[in-house]
Amino acid sequence: MINNKDLCTLASIDADLIINSLFTIINREIDKLTGEESLERVRKLLNCITVILDNCDNVNRRIISRRLCKLDEKIDRLKEENRRKFINLSRAYEELEKTRTEIEKVIDHNSQTDSKQYSFINYLIDAVKNTKYIEYAFKKMPALVNVKDKEERSLIQSIIEKYIDSVLEEDGEDTLYYGNLIFLILSQKNFSFNDKERKHCLDILYLIMGELSTCKKNQKKNKKQIHEIQLLIDSIKGKDEKEARIDDIAKKYNIAVFFTPDILEHVKLVSPPISSVDSTIPFIDEYIITMDKESTVEIDDGLSCRKLLNGNYLYGVYSSSILSHFPYYSPIVEEAISRGRAIYLPKPYQDKKNDFNQTIPIFPYEFATKTGSLVEGELRYSRAYIYEISPTGEIIQQKFLKSIIQSKKRMSYRDVDKILKHGSDDPVLQDTIHNLAEVTEILDRRFKRVDLYEEIKESVDDFSDIRVKRKGAEKIVYQGALLTGNQVANFFDENGYPCLYRVHIVNEDNMKKIQAMVDNLNRTYGGNQYKRLSELIRGIYPSGWYDTEGPHIGLGLDHYCHCLAGLRRGSDIVIEHCQEVCYDNNPSDLELAELEKDVKARAAQINAKQAPIDWFIKDYKRAYQKRK
Repeated sequence: MINNKDLCTLASIDADLIINSLFTIINREIDKLTGEESLERVRKLLNCITVILDNCDNVNRRIISRRLCKLDEKIDRLKEENRRKFINLSRAYEELEKTRTEIEKVIDHNSQTDSKQYSFINYLIDAVKNTKYIEYAFKKMPALVNVKDKEERSLIQSIIEKYIDSVLEEDGEDTLYYGNLIFLILSQKNFSFNDKERKHCLDILYLIMGELSTCKKNQKKNKKQIHEIQLLIDSIKGKDEKEARIDDIAKKYNIAVFFTPDILEHVKLVSPPISSVDSTIPFIDEYIITMDKESTVEIDDGLSCRKLLNGNYLYGVYSSSILSHFPYYSPIVEEAISRGRAIYLPKPYQDKKNDFNQTIPIFPYEFATKTGSLVEGELRYSRAYIYEISPTGEIIQQKFLKSIIQSKKRMSYRDVDKILKHGSDDPVLQDTIHNLAEVTEILDRRFKRVDLYEEIKESVDDFSDIRVKRKGAEKIVYQGALLTGNQVANFFDENGYPCLYRVHIVNEDNMKKIQAMVDNLNRTYGGNQYKRLSELIRGIYPSGWYDTEGPHIGLGLDHYCHCLAGLRRGSDIVIEHCQEVCYDNNPSDLELAELEKDVKARAAQINAKQAPIDWFIKDYKRAYQKRK
């Protein structure tokens, strides 16, 4: 008999194949039953199934449960038929009863595992309520999609009922949330949906569909809900979806893809590219370079750095100034902020020449990539953040100002990394990059982030938040954003001015509850697969949001804000407006009161947009995968 370690190794490759083989052997042993030894082998094989259940989560527990029940029926039938010939009939009955009891134990063990897993995933769904964490849980424990509660109600049935409640209560946020959860479960590779469960769920949906469309008036009133439920019915029935247009998908989440004619006309009123230095706005004559991905077309930030005679560094961080082109309350700025942030997609959604085709931007193409972008060799309006930094990381002095700059060199991350490693023929470029690298290491020692936060952010392309990188060119950009976001936020806090902070707070109660549930599962079942539940804690780590106060725990900062990416984030435009009111001028009490009101409204507006954007991206990915 194979040992448990080797059995788990094999099962980790293909658990269902090993389980099927074990059941085949068990049935063969029972069918050719000749005595006690055969039943003893059956019980050992059943123990192997228990070991796999304890150590592997990539098994179909629904099928195992059904096959165990059939085995139980087969043993009972053998006892009743009394047609096997044993040397000792009473002893045979005793062995058969032992085997039947062993089968019942495995059945109970399987259902108990399901029950605990159901409690765990249900807590994530109802208490934590974040699709990103739930998707992470399914990735780590695929069997979670098929769990049932003690009443044998499947997870998807429970969520469908919650979805219907949210539709009837006209709770748009919950409708989107539970609807996306359903589509998430349906898209899982190992999700199983038997005919009985499918029919029950469809009956519920047809019933609610009838209630929503009892008359023409109701049909018109409930048009959106009816459409959503019909999409769900089609998905559950397994109908092939038509190729969805991106604007059809986006409409469901109130996301604007293309710009209206009015906005396109308004952007033509933008201040023209600067042809000469304006004496009313300071020109910063530093060697400024930009660093981005090679594919980036909206270049919204740059850096400069040179050593001073006193041994300190003159370090500059620059961002494209949106409000040098448009008034804050103009339609184009309102449109940009209402969009929340640029959305990056896995597949082009249009083939227009010289236009975005894989990004849904917050500004039209002409402005985002040309007039507003820090194009190499061109004069551009900018927000400049200039620091004198000592070799020990002390900020000797700093100033923030609206300015005109000229990017001397556009660099890709790869270009910068090559110079860091091999040098450059251009001495000014090489000195600038090496000075930036030195300041980056100094700043890295100054800021103490949470390791877990960095590990998570480093492995995820989260364009809505600061991108954490630990080496090379991307680390240089990261530290510049970190320093400036912190210093700008500190200015507003120290002066008591309103500010749109980027806030990140860990809910310790949630984390403790989740950890306790993980520990309970580990203690009860053990095994390598259940130990992976501990990794779930790493995934269940909150994202940041915008608020008028609060720290950023992940970055280890009391105050932090987004202020360098106005071409692709609405929050950064709000911060530029705050600087215009509070840093460039001496605000009156009335101006501060108006600003505080605006910042609160903007925080709510931008936060409300984040979840629909995330859901839209997932929906678009599903549609794209089906097209492939």
